Amino acid sequence: MIQNISTRNLPNDLFDSLLPERQDFKVDVYQDEDQYFVKAELPGFNKEDISIEYNENTLTITASNVNTTNEETSSYIIKERNTSEVSRKFIFKNVNDTNISASMADGILTVNLPKKQYKKHIIID
Repeated sequence: MIQNISTRNLPNDLFDSLLPERQDFKVDVYQDEDQYFVKAELPGFNKEDISIEYNENTLTITASNVNTTNEETSSYIIKERNTSEVSRKFIFKNVNDTNISASMADGILTVNLPKKQYKKHIIID
């Protein structure tokens, strides 16, 4: 049971789900004793297209895909790929924000958020 994580997108997701052009990305969020993990499916995005920010307990992942084809000189027969931007926010408490790391492989972004360690084992003399 994960109690320290929530999504800030819920009110927006309910409204935005009614819009046909609404695009989102799927994530898995899980934890172990030492850290939280966020795995996001971002196929078609390069790591240069992705922005990750952690500010005031909120992790924000934004991916922006720009279609670089010269629109003025091209005559499309079929155009299904558009410029898009997707973003999700998650709230995490007790994160050691100086050691957050991220990696990207095969369209999967992995963000590791180490937990702050408050408990210390004290040895009795």
